[in-house]
This record gives sequence, C-alpha cells and structure tokens, in this order.
Amino acid sequence: MTPRDRSTGVSFVVPVHNGAACIAETLTSIFQQADGRPMEVIVVDDPGDDDSSAVLRRLAADERLRIVEGPGRGAAAAVNAGVRAARFPVICQVDQDVVLQADWMRLLVAELDDPGVAAAQGQYTHRGDAGWCARVMGLDLAQRYAAAGRKDRKEMTHVCTGNSAYRASALYQVGLFDEFLGYGYDNDMSYRLREAGYRLAFCPDARSLHRWRDGLAGYLSQQYGFGYGRLDLVAKHPKWIGGDSVAPTAMMAHPLVMMGALIGLASGAAMTMTALPSGWAFTSALVLIAILAVERLGAGLSAARRFRTPTALLFPVLHLVRDLAWVAAIASWSGRRLLRRASSPAHSMRPRPGHVETMRLGAPPCLSNTARVLGVIPAHNEAESLPAVVRELRASGPRLDLLVIDDGSTDQTMALLPDLDVRWLRLPERMGVGSAMRAGLGYAARLGYDAVVRVDGDGQHRADEVARLLAPIRSGVADVVLGSRYTCADVHEPHGMNRIARRALSMCISAQTGRRVTDPTSGFCALGPRAIRMLAEHHPTGYAEPELRLFLSRNALRAIEVPVVARPRLAGASSLTPARLTAAGARVLLAIIIVPFRGAVGALAGD
Repeated sequence: MTPRDRSTGVSFVVPVHNGAACIAETLTSIFQQADGRPMEVIVVDDPGDDDSSAVLRRLAADERLRIVEGPGRGAAAAVNAGVRAARFPVICQVDQDVVLQADWMRLLVAELDDPGVAAAQGQYTHRGDAGWCARVMGLDLAQRYAAAGRKDRKEMTHVCTGNSAYRASALYQVGLFDEFLGYGYDNDMSYRLREAGYRLAFCPDARSLHRWRDGLAGYLSQQYGFGYGRLDLVAKHPKWIGGDSVAPTAMMAHPLVMMGALIGLASGAAMTMTALPSGWAFTSALVLIAILAVERLGAGLSAARRFRTPTALLFPVLHLVRDLAWVAAIASWSGRRLLRRASSPAHSMRPRPGHVETMRLGAPPCLSNTARVLGVIPAHNEAESLPAVVRELRASGPRLDLLVIDDGSTDQTMALLPDLDVRWLRLPERMGVGSAMRAGLGYAARLGYDAVVRVDGDGQHRADEVARLLAPIRSGVADVVLGSRYTCADVHEPHGMNRIARRALSMCISAQTGRRVTDPTSGFCALGPRAIRMLAEHHPTGYAEPELRLFLSRNALRAIEVPVVARPRLAGASSLTPARLTAAGARVLLAIIIVPFRGAVGALAGD
C-alpha cells in the first residue's frame, strides 16, 4: 500500500449483533460503493443468539472483508473496536440493518474535503413494504431531517452513527465513542466534536434504507431505549437538555407534558376515591394530552403533504404511545439514580445474552502471559476424588498454583492434603462453599494473584477447560467467566425436580439482572483481579452460586458465560437436592428484594 493509498482510502466499520437476517444485503450495498479508491470493510462480530457468526464466516471469503472479534460491551465498544482496526483516514460507520444507495460513500466523503468538517451524515429512508410502525418512524425522522435542513442549512448539531462518515483523526482527538452510553453515544460524539471546534455536515442526497423495528412491541422497546439513553446523555451534557437538530425542543418536551398529564389523571383518581373535587385534575390532564395530540396531528398533516402518504396521519396515535414509553424510561432512570445505581449501556440497548450488566468501572484489565493464577479447590468429604482432581490439573491446562480449602471434612480429606503437593487451608467446621471461596480469594488477594479459577473437588470440572475460562480474563473481556453446562442447544438437562428448580432459579436471576442466565448453580468459574479484590470480602456465603450472579450485577463486575462439559462425580453424592435448590430459590427471591437497596460495594470502597 502506497502512502497515497493510506491518505485517500476509506474504512467501513459495521458492528454486527444478531444481524444474520440482514448483514449480507448490507455488505453487498457497501461493496457496491467501490469507486476505485482503496477501501476496506471491517465487521465487528459481537455475537448474540442468532447465526451471525456463521453467516460472517461464509462471507469472509471476500478479501475486502475483515472480521474483528467484538468486545461484547455494547454498540459503542463494538464501533471503537472497528475504529481501532481501521487503516484509512475516513471511517464510514454503517449499521447492520442499513442498505446504502448509489453514491452514498462518494457524496459523504466529499463533505470531509473541508478540513473543518469532522463528520457527515446521510439521509435515512424506509422501505415501502415495511410495517406501519416502521413507516411512521421513518416518516417522523424524515420530517425532522427536513426541518433541520430548512433555510439551506446543511450543518447539524447531531450526526447519527450507522449512516455517517467520520474523520478518523477527529475521533481519536476527542477520545473515541463513550462505551458507557447506550442509545445516545452518537449524540455524545457529535457534541464533543463540536466542542473541539469541528463542524458536522448533513448530506440529504446520500441516502440509505433503514430497517426500523416493526411491530408495536419492538417499536416501544426501542423508544424506551431512546428515552433512557437521552437521560444519560443529558446527565453528561446538561446544556443539550433542549435537544439538537435531529431531536428538537418540541420533541424533548413531549414526555414531560405527558408526565404532567399522567400525574393529573392519578391525582384525579385519588381525589375521587377520597370524595374530593377531582374535575379540575381530569380536565387539566385531558387538556395536556389534547395539546400533544394536536401538535402531532399538525406534524402528521405536514408530513402527509410532503411525502404524499396518509401513513403520516398516524403520528398522533403512535407518538402518544411513544410518550408513555419515554415516561416509563424517565421513571426507571430516576429510580436507578435514587438507588445510586450507575448507568450502563444495557439499560437502554439490549446486550448480548449471557452478560451481566456493565457499569462505570471501565473495561477489565488485561493479563499478561506471566500473570499468576491460583486454582482454588473447595472440598467437603472429597477424599476419594481429590487426588485425581489434583493430578489432572497438574497434567493439563495452564500452570496453576493450587490451594485446597477443606470445608470441615469428616472423612480422610485432611489426612491426604500433606501428600498432594498443594497448599491448603482448613475450616474448623463446615461453613459452605461460599465461605470456602471467600477464604481462598482472601488468600489470593493477600499474595497478589492476578486470577483465580474455582475447580470443585468432586471431579465434575475438566482441567482441559480451565484455559477456556481464563481466556476472556486474560484478554480483558470480562471480570468473571462462568462455565455453563446448558449453553449449547444439544445439551439436555436431567429430568425431575432438580431440572424444574434449576430452571426456576435461572428465570428469577435472569429477570433481576436483565441477562440470560443458563446455569445458575455452576461452580466452575474464573475471576480476574477486580473480582478477587471485591469477592475476597463480599463473596456470598452458604449456598452461594445463584446469589453470586445478583452480586455481580449489582456491583459492576462484567460476567460472561462460556460453554463447558460437566462429568459425573468421581465419587460421593451431589449436594444439589431438590430441597437445597428450593431453599436457594427462596434466598434468591429474598435477595432480589434486598440487593437493589444495597449500596454498590465498588462505589463504597472507592474501587
């Protein structure tokens, strides 16, 4: 590649998450932008629960396509991964559900010929065969674009990602996208670029088709995310509380007026129940709703004339429902603030399944190849299986220092320990695996270990899978990696009460954390340095595995599940009886009530 190629080329960055149905068409439209200049297409594979990764592997035969593994920390982090991998000075960021029209790249890149312009956005259009929700959303955005472009004004205060070209040097100058924001991370970038002295351009002739979410449920879910993300954005940039060129002041006022109307309706209902005069409250509420409806009807009539479609007349109906979704987002955001819960991209943008929510602690630290790793083996009456477990760990996988925690065994476990060539601690009586792990993690923290792997003493955990658990810790993807026996579709759980109780636990924990938890009772896990420091003092005690998931979510430790294969116990009987699983379920239900009201340990500790 010549120096001229490097200075004139264009890098496309396409984050992909659950995009199997549309990514091929998107990439085809990108390749059709080729006009002779150097061009590369970087796809950031942020796997979800569809076949996106398999589709991308089939498409990777095209030499213009480069696949980068996504960090799994939300859309902004995925885009940043692509930006860091890009070789050329212009970065076109295109979303997986966008189909570029002819000359899109040429028109936007031409806007960057002006050195004062840091980013340029094209115009979204919608498919004519889309459902009514998607068509209304597309018309609403087109109407706002038209308003922003009046008076021959091309400059914008907000450039949307997914349909834009950026000057790479400007992105690096302001510090790339904020990975702690969900919806609104593109607004944040726009505001920071303007504060750095750059201008943002709007090019209405650079068009692309956008596949908006269809169906009322999908629409409301997305609108809830927009509303929640806007609050995080305004908390960071208070001066933009009045909106920007894409989301004007009238749009920002809608949820506040709707909130006033709902308060009026609630007050009227309360007054009616207590025999107080309530007519004025109901009347005020209905007047506010009428004002919103009339404003939206005016916008709909204008859009219907401009775009010659009666679909725009649905603005009042759909947008009043949208206002309710935004009010719900305000209530949820305010509740988290009152409980001093830090914001996460997951609150407004759905993350990939299997992740525990990420809060403002930054990315987990990466570990070097020389990092010290401690294998902690909690054991209660495992004399028959413990020697085999130690031998397998010695013979397979990464080099580990081993520490056995004898949890008050009454068999020959204690007598075996001096001959196993391991370090060991003995608890004077059985205190449970949670207390055993707390003791082991305290040992690791005091001696400065970089990572800990828990391997149970019954032989169910395979030593050759330790490296799989440690890999995300080493690369800085996660603070905690949990082995799941039920991630793969072809794995079947045993039938009976244990299966029912385990699935009920999974549902409870998934509902509380907002993440899909497939194996709440697995003890096979790896922990990075932040997790070691925190859990050395705060690891849940007793029957700890299910409660650990709630603790991780509450305290900003990024956790992921990876598939593992469990074996039968080498000896003895499992402690996971239906009665114990039911008791654990009761504790989890109690924790679901209590945990949200606890302060985050990391915040209290200044971590």
